[in-house]
Amino acid sequence: MYLKRSLVVVLFLLGSLQASAQQIHVVNAEARIFNPDVIYVKPGDNVRFVNMTSHDAVSINQVPLPDGQVYEGMLPEGAEGWKSKMGNDFTLQMDIEGVYPYVCIPHIGFGMVGVIVVGEPVNVDAAMDAARANLTGPYRRLIGKILKVQRAAKKG
Repeated sequence: MYLKRSLVVVLFLLGSLQASAQQIHVVNAEARIFNPDVIYVKPGDNVRFVNMTSHDAVSINQVPLPDGQVYEGMLPEGAEGWKSKMGNDFTLQMDIEGVYPYVCIPHIGFGMVGVIVVGEPVNVDAAMDAARANLTGPYRRLIGKILKVQRAAKKG
């Protein structure tokens, strides 16, 4: 009887740990696209970028502009963004809810852009406004991805 009760408790605890554990979501860098290009995760989950041999992944607020500035207003408040090293697979832990647009700088001309949505897309309207007002050239390709998230959010 004691053994059965102990086994039930252990199995329950293991199940609880698995239910609350972080998930790892994979973004595959293909020839000139991220797959998937829009990914939805929960706060605390990890996003793993793989097959990054000739790629990088840079949050839009870390893209260096010719005048030394960066694009602002497209990440959630309090989020810092990231800039991966060229050719290295890497993992991000996503904690703050919102929309995170990102690009592959060497392949931006081919439209290699993506969006990570963490929890609720709380900043999607602000991200869209900032994208429309500030993005230029091939970076404007992010507008279509943000629009996709915005439309899905409105359908609820």
